[in-house]
Amino acid sequence: MIVKHEAIVISSIKYGDNARIVKCYTKESGIKSFIVKGVYSKKNKTNPMFVQLNKLELIFDDKTKSELFPLNNCRQLNHYLSLNTNQHKTAIVIFIAEILNSVLKEEEANPAMYDFISQSVNFFDEKQTAYADFHLWFLLNLSSYLGFYPNLEPDTSYFDLTNGVSSNELPSGVYTDGEKLELLKELYKPNFFEQQQNRYTREQRNSLLELLLRYYELHHSNFKWPKSLEVLNMVFG
Repeated sequence: MIVKHEAIVISSIKYGDNARIVKCYTKESGIKSFIVKGVYSKKNKTNPMFVQLNKLELIFDDKTKSELFPLNNCRQLNHYLSLNTNQHKTAIVIFIAEILNSVLKEEEANPAMYDFISQSVNFFDEKQTAYADFHLWFLLNLSSYLGFYPNLEPDTSYFDLTNGVSSNELPSGVYTDGEKLELLKELYKPNFFEQQQNRYTREQRNSLLELLLRYYELHHSNFKWPKSLEVLNMVFG
């Protein structure tokens, strides 16, 4: 049956001489991968659409038995203002897409998570200043849709990464305290999209990012540390 799905591009790789494999997170059915043929021909205008985190409308036969769905047609649903022209934002986009590629494995609909990703990226695109901490805010809030949002109380001395809870007793597992814990508490303060200046220095941002990635590693079995982390740190260095 031919269906029409709204989707966010997660990854896009060249396949053969004239095709691409595009992995998308669809609002209607979760993760799906598509084979798009003829994208490098002079008459084909679709190849630029498959940039990471672009939003598309995809038309395909959902009864295809192959794991790769042939794409009948597609159109771009958005035109970002700054994500593909601002090198700092582009670095964050690549990083976030790699995170999503690692943690989004389900092949079923989760409209709430889809809307969170879609709306967050839209706001990020529109935000003209104080956006360097976006990926930290995104990682923290994405964890709630993945089922392991940290239970962090303000007046505590330790955060137990293994169990995702804070306490005043020294945890037996992996934990953080001191300055890193205070940085994490700062991230909870609302609202990222209303803040007028970046909350963290470069060193603090890198330290907190390492903490959040370690937290993801402990709570998501498929998680892989992103290769784009080094590039992200260089761009904001």
